[in-house]
Amino acid sequence: MNSRERLRGNIGISGILAMIGLAAMLAAPASAAEDIKAPTEPVAKAAFDVLEKHCARCHQEGKLSARERPAKNFGFILKLDELAGNPNYILPGNPHGSKLFKQIVDKEMPYDVVYEGSTNPDVSEADLKTLEAWITSLGTKTAAACEARKFVGGKDIVGLIAADLEKIQTTRAKGTRYLTLTHLKNACVDDAAMKVYQQGVIKLVNSLSRSSDIVRLETIDPDESILRINIDDLGWEARDWDSVLAAYPYNMQPDTQLNAVLRQATGTPLPYARADWFAYTASRPGLYETLLKLPKTFQALTREQGVDVEGNIRRFVAQRSGFQKSGVSRNNRLIERHASRSGYFWTSYDFAGNKAKQSLFEFPLGPTGASAFTHDGGESIFSLPNGFQAYYLNTAKGDAIATGPTNIVQDPSSKDLSVTNGISCMGCHDQGMRKAKDDIRDHVLASRSFSKEVRDAVEALYPPREKMDRVIEDDARRFSDAMGRAALDPSLKLNGVEMINALAKRYEGDVDLTFAAAEFGLKKDEFTKAAADASRKNRPLIRRLEQGSVPRDQFESVYAEIAREITDDRLVNVGGAKPAVAKVIGKTDLSLTSDKSVYNQGETPIFIVTASSECFLTLTNVDDKGQGTVIFPNKFQQDNRIIGRTAVQIPGGSAPFQFRLNDRGTETVIAVCSGGKGAVDGIKHDFATTAFTPVKDYTRSIAQARQIQVVPAAPAKPGVSPAPQPQPVSAGGTFRAAIKIQVR
Repeated sequence: MNSRERLRGNIGISGILAMIGLAAMLAAPASAAEDIKAPTEPVAKAAFDVLEKHCARCHQEGKLSARERPAKNFGFILKLDELAGNPNYILPGNPHGSKLFKQIVDKEMPYDVVYEGSTNPDVSEADLKTLEAWITSLGTKTAAACEARKFVGGKDIVGLIAADLEKIQTTRAKGTRYLTLTHLKNACVDDAAMKVYQQGVIKLVNSLSRSSDIVRLETIDPDESILRINIDDLGWEARDWDSVLAAYPYNMQPDTQLNAVLRQATGTPLPYARADWFAYTASRPGLYETLLKLPKTFQALTREQGVDVEGNIRRFVAQRSGFQKSGVSRNNRLIERHASRSGYFWTSYDFAGNKAKQSLFEFPLGPTGASAFTHDGGESIFSLPNGFQAYYLNTAKGDAIATGPTNIVQDPSSKDLSVTNGISCMGCHDQGMRKAKDDIRDHVLASRSFSKEVRDAVEALYPPREKMDRVIEDDARRFSDAMGRAALDPSLKLNGVEMINALAKRYEGDVDLTFAAAEFGLKKDEFTKAAADASRKNRPLIRRLEQGSVPRDQFESVYAEIAREITDDRLVNVGGAKPAVAKVIGKTDLSLTSDKSVYNQGETPIFIVTASSECFLTLTNVDDKGQGTVIFPNKFQQDNRIIGRTAVQIPGGSAPFQFRLNDRGTETVIAVCSGGKGAVDGIKHDFATTAFTPVKDYTRSIAQARQIQVVPAAPAKPGVSPAPQPQPVSAGGTFRAAIKIQVR
């Protein structure tokens, strides 16, 4: 991009280069198909077949169709054991509470059918019942256990770090810090995923370095879950680590005298932090720019990097590739390379349209001059002193921005489709710079409609493809070599997802009882026992953990408060103002809990429902034969509007009805809140004839109600994923929750 203010447009393009892998610019060999074996157990095999038919083309690495990366960074749909062990997708035994099942019911899946207008077949009633049966069956099976492995608690972590610091020279210990994955190991995350997470931590640390030194992958414990780094190797100062701690929501420390040893050796009250939180937060705007000390403007960035954009264009030492389609933007794009103090500096010129001076095919020169194009914004990718890469997103004026507008560019791997500086770019450029196929040079040189002056300039600025390929290969090799020196595998991914993105995604997922206990440094039974004494204020969230899962943002916000109640851990205050950092995006949420999980026959349960916004609530009890009874609304209480962020008790203390559990067995209680007052899940009430609406076959009812009207999208180029076209997934917005209760 040009360094002059007048050359900047009104959008930013994080992901323009970061997502270009969907198009010619980042054309790369497709991953080899993974040999995924179908299970032999009949219920699991039937579910596998349904998922392979409807979901694998978007969400299984090795089986992707017309896309380079798994949609939403979810690429293990056919690995049923891994899927069943992830509470963000599956709650064993509770299909109606499982995200995977809920997204199908709420018309959010299949991804390409809903978002991209694909004409692939939709999920049938039989398919839905097959998935329901499989998830239900998981509740009767024992999850993969790791009892043989020694549980490593908070005091153990402090002890391991103290022992490691004892081995380190005093002057070196001052800058030594640790990033931990121990809670993931305690929660039985498998070794393959842990390897990716370890490497992701070190890749990110090196990607935040201001030094020419490389930080190598080093662990200090038998489980290889505690990683040692040194801020001196990163060119950081002690206050940079303080910036990390100031934003850290898990700043609790176990009650042990060894804390004083850590503080004396390192000079900081807390020399360690959770690596998954760090991966999520430090890879995003806020902490990302703080740790790299990125300037506020593109002009200042080019000065720091020793790049004279205008001078390089004028002297024909800049090297360009331009093309019509990228797969992220609907318009043409230009990328441009410059030499920098640390190696290379790539920047993009992106356009909000293709007409007049926004067309590179009519105006291939610029961005200054009488016949220059007029672009709208850009993203830069540049090499750090250690050989890793950094990223920068800015407006046309040159002001730094955090995300690109989704109406111009989109990141299909992101939860909200936003392209985000740092993390989105890391996800695509997992192996450095990638091939770009130029369309401009041949077009201009073959046309006599351009003057000789223009043709000569294009010939000088736009190298032949073979030459540009060699330039990009050299830059990619620089990045790959740096990864190797850090003891990292540049090609390592987790189910098709780049390693930093994989660890960040693990962090932002929902939290269940197993993961919550591990994050408090407790075994599950220890957590359950300690949580019984939690305050009334925190009991609802703990109850949700016991009966299902909790969104990460909600868990994070109360972690320290609950930790003080159920553990002897102490809050560590580092002082100073908290920096502005990225937070996990809160989702539209519906909380459902009951006063008990096990009832005696004939008892009357009480349910507590809390919605994140005002909506119309339907609460249905479904027995183990699939037959349902709508508890609310009913003949006695027909107004089912509830206020957002306010706990609603059903039945209320003065309610004119009660709901009694008469039959022994397992019951599923399903809460659905809709933005509209119309029928939910195909349920129609007739309170003139019945007090509580019966639902003969609940799954059949929701299957018939979820019919998706497909609007085919324009055909995409082979091997290129079309830019997703978000659309309402249900009228007025619908969100749901479900719990299982036992009647004995």
